Amino acid sequence: MPTLIVTKNGIALRNVRLLEGEFRIGRSKSNHLVFPSATVSKTHVVLTRQGRFVTLHDLHSTNGTLVNGDEVMLRPLLDRDIIQICDYEMMYLDRDFASAEVIEDPPLDPEVEDLETDRAPLEAARDVDANGHRIGGSRGARWVGNGVAFALAAQGREIQALITDDALASHFGASVHAADGASRAVSAYEENHVAINVAAWSRYDATQREPIIVRASDFDSA
Repeated sequence: MPTLIVTKNGIALRNVRLLEGEFRIGRSKSNHLVFPSATVSKTHVVLTRQGRFVTLHDLHSTNGTLVNGDEVMLRPLLDRDIIQICDYEMMYLDRDFASAEVIEDPPLDPEVEDLETDRAPLEAARDVDANGHRIGGSRGARWVGNGVAFALAAQGREIQALITDDALASHFGASVHAADGASRAVSAYEENHVAINVAAWSRYDATQREPIIVRASDFDSA
């Protein structure tokens, strides 16, 4: 199970497990992980876990969010990524720690509920989209909220991979934010699976990191 190692100014604070679904971080007590600092926004970021994939979404925070030193708004996370929110740092680990704690769901602040429209692409996957079209392809691809997940066969096992929604939109013309965006995204993967799989293998060869995250920039060198 994925884990967050939380520190502040180099001092270890806690180890937290990421359960399936949403995990909110911010200053307000309505978050799962509370950072009581005026520089942290009331609800700063949300992490969404769907199976092997965890995505960070900055909720238009005042002071921003860094991943490995880069300011981001939306980023699928990889093992050992460093998330920085003001004076706080979190190392994301794609594995479990025996000492890690589970934080129960806090009561949701009404203002957080109002932000749901900004995060529509990250909603939990369903079998059909808003127009009733099937989500999930004959090749096993499935929409996971911010991209299409698929598997690559390798030496008797499967390596999990994901192509992000921005890559599908920019390189394959999939309008993923439309009402039927999820089914369009899966169809775009199925129609272009050879090129996408080549990009995924290239990414894996370069990083040896799992799951494989294929972004728009990866097609420039694939």
